[in-house]
Amino acid sequence: MGVRADYPPFAFIDSEGRNAGFEIDIARFLALRLMGSENRVRLVPLVGQRRIEALIDKRADLVIASLALTEDRRAQVLFTEPYYASGTGLLARKEAPIRAWADLKRRRVCTIEGAAYDEQLAQLGVELVRFPAAPAAFRALRDGQCEGLAYDDSGLAARLTEAEWRGDFHLPLPPLSVLPWAVAMRRDDSAFRALIDPLIVEMEASGFIVALEAKWRLPPSAFARERMERARRAPVPTR
Repeated sequence: MGVRADYPPFAFIDSEGRNAGFEIDIARFLALRLMGSENRVRLVPLVGQRRIEALIDKRADLVIASLALTEDRRAQVLFTEPYYASGTGLLARKEAPIRAWADLKRRRVCTIEGAAYDEQLAQLGVELVRFPAAPAAFRALRDGQCEGLAYDDSGLAARLTEAEWRGDFHLPLPPLSVLPWAVAMRRDDSAFRALIDPLIVEMEASGFIVALEAKWRLPPSAFARERMERARRAPVPTR
């Protein structure tokens, strides 16, 4: 399974050197249900711009790595049922004169290479400062190298629960481009998708995804709640 190792709180390396995070818990759940043990899976660390490539090159069989469903990506890989959704948020210092996304025109904004929202920000005239991993982008924001950091809005909300950030930083803008996230696999693996889709619905119906939001200090999302209620009402999908 291809996963992120640099995208807290969704997937990162914890203080004990272990993979941890919202999506890592999902990966381990799938491994347990598919193979009887979460230890029978190898977690392959991926950076954002290499997620699709890892599938095509067969370095990973599945990718669970904050991969938003876009039309370009649908043309390259298969996606399962979505397990989460997030929009593009902006983390900025409280004194920054940012009241609308249009205020970012010709301003420097840190972002992560390979993020689905890069193109939309570029169309707004934002000067993007791209980093291969989230920790470097957060450090650059803190050190004043950019006026804001574009990132998944729920992940930013989780970051603001930390003392290091909540005093001087905030989310001044509503999120852009809320998109669902799903597990990806190669286009010839439709049988594999048929195994995984029911497990995602099982996670949703049991409240597992909603519980993960609380565990990783993500704000409760309407998407997760609605998917849980839908999964509890509907039969498990088949393909």
